[in-house]
Amino acid sequence: MSTGRVNAAINLQQRLLNLCGGFIQCENSYSTAAISKILPYVVGTGDPRSTSWDVVIGHSERVVFWGCDPLVTNDIDWHTTIHNAAGYIRALRDKGVTTISINPVQTDTAEYLGSEWIAPRPGTDCAMMLGMMHELEATGKADHAFLEKCCSGCKELRAYIMGDEDGVAKTPEWAAEKTGVPADRIRKLAHDLHEHRTMLMVGWGIQRIQYGEQPHWMAFALASVLGQIGLPGGGIGTNYQYSSGGAPLAKGPFLAGVPAKVKPALPFNENWKGSTTIPVARFVECFLNPGKTIDFNGRKVTYPEVKLVMWAGGNPFAHQPDTMKLERAWKEPETVVVTDTVWTATARHADIVLPACTTFEHNDITSIGTYTNDGFVAMKQAIEPRFESRSDYWIFTELAKRLGVESQYTEGLDEMGWIRRLYEGAMKMGRAGKIAMPDFDEFWKKGYVMFDVADKDRNYVAFEAFRKDPKANALSTESGLIQLYSPKIASYGYDDCKGHPCFFEPTEGVSRATKDAPLALMACKSRYRMHSQLDGTVSHDFANIEDREPLWIHPDDAAARGIRNGDIVLVSNKRGAALAGAYVTERILKGVVVLHHGAWFDPQDVKGRRIDVHGNSNTLTMDEPTSKLACGNIASTANVEVSKWTGELPDVSVYREPRIVR
Repeated sequence: MSTGRVNAAINLQQRLLNLCGGFIQCENSYSTAAISKILPYVVGTGDPRSTSWDVVIGHSERVVFWGCDPLVTNDIDWHTTIHNAAGYIRALRDKGVTTISINPVQTDTAEYLGSEWIAPRPGTDCAMMLGMMHELEATGKADHAFLEKCCSGCKELRAYIMGDEDGVAKTPEWAAEKTGVPADRIRKLAHDLHEHRTMLMVGWGIQRIQYGEQPHWMAFALASVLGQIGLPGGGIGTNYQYSSGGAPLAKGPFLAGVPAKVKPALPFNENWKGSTTIPVARFVECFLNPGKTIDFNGRKVTYPEVKLVMWAGGNPFAHQPDTMKLERAWKEPETVVVTDTVWTATARHADIVLPACTTFEHNDITSIGTYTNDGFVAMKQAIEPRFESRSDYWIFTELAKRLGVESQYTEGLDEMGWIRRLYEGAMKMGRAGKIAMPDFDEFWKKGYVMFDVADKDRNYVAFEAFRKDPKANALSTESGLIQLYSPKIASYGYDDCKGHPCFFEPTEGVSRATKDAPLALMACKSRYRMHSQLDGTVSHDFANIEDREPLWIHPDDAAARGIRNGDIVLVSNKRGAALAGAYVTERILKGVVVLHHGAWFDPQDVKGRRIDVHGNSNTLTMDEPTSKLACGNIASTANVEVSKWTGELPDVSVYREPRIVR
């Protein structure tokens, strides 16, 4: 999808559907479903602002990248970006700050910084954190002054940690059994972080797992026990790995988009049955089970019957778990309409495709940086639209015309009219804040406008005011404090998300290895593309092995299967199968394999079995909710077997134009 604010495909489609009486809205995102639902209970917001990188460089003595690889993931942004974080990571290296990477994979960031690598088994991060908190409590190092002043629920969480609740003390030895990390190393790490000013940088990958609500809740508990939240260079941040989170926020107005929420011009269907909002990762279950009622974040959701699917600005055949199940469910609705710029797997499974322009083929405007708001950019058309493609705004305007809501949809504005309106609205907001901006014509001629950074934002410390006076600066939580125990969550009675953070043993993983599926699968982000975007370009040539996505596998696991570097392998389990190219490396924990997510889905019938011949990781993952609380997607909880492929190798067809029936 385009980063532009006018040709934002999702907004434009939702604006049209809202004018036509409404649609089944999807709640959550595939990026942050679990964290965005749990953290409002814990700290009052699903995406708390992080301490400035300037402060981290100046004050942090330890930086822990927990499930976090910012050198790879910081290229992702909803807007355009100037990659502010890259310079800070260089500064971190040049200053020689001690860094620790906790991850089953040795990340690019860890390699660049020379970080100490601690490799717990996938899905066991909470167990490791619990072992550290037990050690701090048992040795009198837990910061009870901070816990009593700034946290609620300390008593309940302590009872769980020390074993008073369930009879199981969460000692470092207990944690070692779960994680595979030696107990002495867990103890040493707990004391090291306690004795030094420590910033925990926690990534989003560890919440895209079964029970994904728990890791970030547990991480805030660990940061609270360490007692450094609100201190310069100490505490926790949960967006340093995305959109240059932690880079200082510039002092400028924000740029709005074309409004998606509008008053309906046509009546809503009076015969509607079921909920009008569902968790986005549960849409496949919705297609297959209309009328089914599920628990979701303290309420009940009943799946409606879906007859028409319209998808724009996304590629569910890349990010939805259990892709083979999705392929079957996709046939349930009567009609599927997809808007896209390229032949993604989703577009290939559509009845009708509305071909959209790339950003080079239309005008638009965008912000610089989701978190930083460094300025605005004029996105000027470079070439005429190619072939039958049209801009997203043109496509949805024409649909609005045919549905009788054109005037309400456009409000009398063409594409440039909306660009001017959005800029002038931001300019008016800036004027109210005494921020000088050029008029629209001058901005469009120059091509950009940049905003300054105030000293207070360059020196921002997360939760600093809250720490100094929790009553005057209360959080938007049940108690106004950090919730280590939530009576509200406890009242839901969920067995997979209780009143305090817990360690739940994943149903698949290293400890649940079977004869048929002995290896744990992780689906990390590829350094060569943005999720599935760019996989259809020469980008894939940098890593692919005989046109297949590479599978990272430990030398011992490869040798046991007669696999050598560069071999084509079959990765399979009861849900699906995919072909990949073996990349044998010691940068992965033994017993674990990595198939980076985003390879375009290319299913073919081979040897009597449905196989993705290109290496889409989600053909192997579970289509189960993270828990009843968030109902998020699971991208990295699965067991698989890997075997050397023999015989004829199927041709990868996903990069070629499909057969079109007119």
